[in-house]
Amino acid sequence: MKMNTRLLSIVLTGFMAVLFTQGCKQKNVVQQAPPSLKVMQLKGTKVPVYLEMVGQAAGIPTIEIRARVAGYLENWSFKEGSIVQKGQKLFTIEQSEYINSKNFAEADLQNKIAAWEKAKLDVARLKPLLSTNAISQNDYDKAVTTELQDRAMVASSQANLATARLNLSYTVMESPITGYIGACLVRPGNLVGKGESTLLSTVSAVDPIYVNFQMNENDYLKIMRYWEEHRAQISEKKDVFQVYLTLSDKMLYGYAGTIDFLDREINPATGTIALRAVFKNPEGLVKPGNFAQVNLVLFEEENGIIIPQTATTQIQGKTFAFLVDKDDKVNRIPIVIGRAIGNTFIVINGLKIGDRIMLEGFQKFQEGMQVKPVMVPDTLKVPEMQVKK
Repeated sequence: MKMNTRLLSIVLTGFMAVLFTQGCKQKNVVQQAPPSLKVMQLKGTKVPVYLEMVGQAAGIPTIEIRARVAGYLENWSFKEGSIVQKGQKLFTIEQSEYINSKNFAEADLQNKIAAWEKAKLDVARLKPLLSTNAISQNDYDKAVTTELQDRAMVASSQANLATARLNLSYTVMESPITGYIGACLVRPGNLVGKGESTLLSTVSAVDPIYVNFQMNENDYLKIMRYWEEHRAQISEKKDVFQVYLTLSDKMLYGYAGTIDFLDREINPATGTIALRAVFKNPEGLVKPGNFAQVNLVLFEEENGIIIPQTATTQIQGKTFAFLVDKDDKVNRIPIVIGRAIGNTFIVINGLKIGDRIMLEGFQKFQEGMQVKPVMVPDTLKVPEMQVKK
């Protein structure tokens, strides 16, 4: 009886061991099943090819408002930092001295005119007497000379009056253009214009606004060659490329611009050439001095590749994507990315049409691990820049 009990115990122990071993094998089989993860096959789309440069806005023209006559500043009549209109009064210098000078010049002119009129009458009166020898030639010549002198004195007085009127006009300073005006640099009560043309403020035109930037020599040659190839279809060089601005807040500016200036030479020190683009700026959003990224669209690549930013990872300053091969195994590959558009990257190198890339689960597998692809269609497109012309 003891023998049977012992035998039964051995059989049960062996049976349990077999069950445990089979359970472990099944568990291992479950753990080794490939994970189901989202995968996208690249189809390609139209991708704009950009040049990106840093530019700075400039108001053209920018005009300094200076005191051109000496006197005490009486008042200023504008809001600092606001838009002023062409012809709007800005500053007034004390006028009494210049009004007196004008009045004196007017009176002096009238006196000179009266003297001239008398001299002309004398000449007219003496001329008949000369022919009858009633007066000497010397007397007549003196009368003619006096008339000429008086005529010159009238011209001199007219010039003095014009100067007096001009100086009086300088006591009221108006804006020569429509644009933004800066701070008032001199307050009322201060003497200005004494020995120098005191700077009072500055006005800059802002609509249109100009943006200066530099382009390297290679990119310049690309543009010129493109122009030569397409000059039959394009009437003006300024119409070859659309220029866009990305402001410092990373937002696209609402108007497209055109290139209106190309410098005459390549700067030998920097290997760059200076360009300028012009943009509408009716709201005055862009101010002189603003820095912005200038985006110059060269052309559209028909079969460009864009991928979600979330499909990439950064390792030691390099960008990687995860390629799924024909055996559904994942391999990490380096890629070169261009500009970011929305939540996507333009891929310059490393991927091609037809490649399959992982979209998720980068922490769930190791290099060379097999996955079960859940295919997601490639519907990514580069959105058109929503700007006004």
